[in-house]
Amino acid sequence: MNLLKNFRIGLAVENIQYDWGDLMSVIHAYLAKSSDSYSHERLASELSAYFDFETKNGLEIGVSANPFTREKYLILRWPGWNFSAYFETGRNVSADANYIASEIKNCPPEITNCSERIRFVFSPDERRDFTNHIIWAIDYLSAIPGAIIFDESQKTIVSC
Repeated sequence: MNLLKNFRIGLAVENIQYDWGDLMSVIHAYLAKSSDSYSHERLASELSAYFDFETKNGLEIGVSANPFTREKYLILRWPGWNFSAYFETGRNVSADANYIASEIKNCPPEITNCSERIRFVFSPDERRDFTNHIIWAIDYLSAIPGAIIFDESQKTIVSC
């Protein structure tokens, strides 16, 4: 577990400051090609096991689908807050990875070889009641070997 320090403007994790307050935030994990590839089913299984300890606090995990693409995604819902988890592949992921590589300072060049990602979309947390949940989710992504974690709102590489 990361050591947390609360600041007036947000939360510091690994020297990066966050202020999730009243804004939705998005974290991407770009995945290197491996023989142990991810899928929606694997993500669902791993997140269910990873957050199992939270079921006593009202966590429910459901599945929904994008009405336009029919791509499935997960919704992890606690009373009063939720986040969505997507496993994505293809041209859009590659295009985003190339854009990040060209625009973000100190971006690892390996990101351009990634055509898969896991994307977490966190709902606003104005009272900061779910800060730990966000940190746990980022810790889950950080534990994936070779994953490059990108914070879309801060335009920063969180870890790689």
